[in-house]
Amino acid sequence: MATYIMLKPTAVGSTRRASLAPGLDTLHGKTVGILSNQKINADEVLEALITAIQEKYKIARVIKRTKRIQSQPAPSEVMNDLVNSCDAVVHGVGD
Repeated sequence: MATYIMLKPTAVGSTRRASLAPGLDTLHGKTVGILSNQKINADEVLEALITAIQEKYKIARVIKRTKRIQSQPAPSEVMNDLVNSCDAVVHGVGD
């Protein structure tokens, strides 16, 4: 009879407590950031979302950014740009 070794390929996670940012009363006059992860359909979904937001609210502008590597966080300079330039950010995930 053969012997099998079974491995559990998971890592021990860590947790951090954080407070949510206060919500916005409206998007009127606000700058909205869009961060695409470039997965399949992400850009199409985000474009449709931008159109819907622009039709419903009179937003000031949209700032679009993309992640180069889907499985990793966006680079600090991209995140800092969005944080410093936008009132709200949508991070789009495709598939």
